[in-house]
Amino acid sequence: MPGMRSLPLPVVLELLDRLPEKYACLAAIGVPTGCRISELLLLQRHDLLDPAGVLRKEIAFIKLKSRGDKVIRRRLAIPEDYHSYIYRHLLREEQRGYDMPGDWVFRGRNGKPLSRRTAYNCFRKILGSGYGTHWMRKTFAQEIFKFFLEENIKDPMRALELTRRALDHKRLDTTVRYLGINEKALEKAQKTVFSRERIINGRRNSDQRV
Repeated sequence: MPGMRSLPLPVVLELLDRLPEKYACLAAIGVPTGCRISELLLLQRHDLLDPAGVLRKEIAFIKLKSRGDKVIRRRLAIPEDYHSYIYRHLLREEQRGYDMPGDWVFRGRNGKPLSRRTAYNCFRKILGSGYGTHWMRKTFAQEIFKFFLEENIKDPMRALELTRRALDHKRLDTTVRYLGINEKALEKAQKTVFSRERIINGRRNSDQRV
């Protein structure tokens, strides 16, 4: 979604501690997995918890529904640092009587899943203009690309391809647009990478190491 912003990870951690429990749980799953909001809102308790009430090592997110009744899922892990926000919300729901395996994790009105509009309004109210539900996936995209780029500094195309897979995009150009890599960003990169001062300083640093 054009215009939607990401958040720096230190800000995300601070935000998790002040969001309402339901939305802290939503962000605790959405940011480190990069799932689409439609995938998140379809989660049921049995998707997250095993029969013993322990958070599953991998969560099976519904990827899409094709023709017929076929359901395709993709399995993703949630880092342990985010588990407490998930357990806190699920325990509160259990205390309210919503403890059945088929109960929605993010419950809205009349027993239905939370609506995208309600989630959007909550985040926008707290974060301000430019933020809705998409900031979670956008944050994931920026951070995961940054990581892959550092790991593949000599092969940026591989970093892009790994990011495409992580975002579950079908086309690489979709990922490029999603990351905001456009003509303006390219011009800025060109000025930085090929600046005379940067090249000379880089050569000096290399000579000093030798």
